[in-house]
Amino acid sequence: MGQSLKNKSAVVTGGGSGGIGKAVAMALAAEGAQVVVNDIGRDPEGNYIADKTVKEIKAAGGTAVANYDSVATVEGGKNIIGTAVKSFGKIDILVNCAGNMKRLPVAEVTEDVWKSIIDVHLNGHFNCSRPAVLEMLKQKSGRIINFSSRGAMSASGNIAYTSAKAGILGFTAGLAIELKDTGITVNCIVPSADTKLFPGARPKFALETIPATISLDPDYIAPLVAYLATDDAKNITCQFFYASGGDVCIYPRMLQLPGGTPMFVRKNGKWTVEELNKVLPPLLGVG
Repeated sequence: MGQSLKNKSAVVTGGGSGGIGKAVAMALAAEGAQVVVNDIGRDPEGNYIADKTVKEIKAAGGTAVANYDSVATVEGGKNIIGTAVKSFGKIDILVNCAGNMKRLPVAEVTEDVWKSIIDVHLNGHFNCSRPAVLEMLKQKSGRIINFSSRGAMSASGNIAYTSAKAGILGFTAGLAIELKDTGITVNCIVPSADTKLFPGARPKFALETIPATISLDPDYIAPLVAYLATDDAKNITCQFFYASGGDVCIYPRMLQLPGGTPMFVRKNGKWTVEELNKVLPPLLGVG
């Protein structure tokens, strides 16, 4: 187990599923963080899947508690962050990873479907981030890591999902700029992985000139999230990172002037937090 997040308190929404959320929760715990694993999902027997992730973290020597509130409501968001404060005394890290999806053409997207997806993705980011920020401002430090999608700017299978993910990009930029001088960083991951929401995903390209990623295992995305949660990443904020396999691509912010060029690095394997700390700051021009 690492120590880069020792004594840190983290919340991972959607952390009970077998996809990116669980991989992130496990990675943060492996780096020493105390983790709130949030998930409303249940297995076929009716057991909360967050409990399984908590058991795995504890079995590996980590510290974790489960939370079953929905990110889709303001009250749920407060309760999720409140679980971290009650259990660990504070909230240092928030990873907004909860999601849902239903593939439908726009003609079949009902108001209920639209509201469900917007509530979980876009509203979910706000519902959890606001109470987290209120706590982080007290300690003048914090890390918020959001999850969007390249589907934000292309067909995703549901116009509500596309709209929500595009909104998360704007939410990230706006929140990062507002909190710039508070010690709170806000960044966004644009992942590509084989998950329950997108099973059987095919390898994708970070850039048109770069070969497709070598792996779609969600575990490969977790080290970047863990790194952005560390104190070493204190000067990295308002950034959009593509992550898949050993690939990390830093995208220029939309509407940023002058226009930038994406920066791409690849490792033939899974990154470590220590390796990312050596590679990313120079690329971003931060100390």
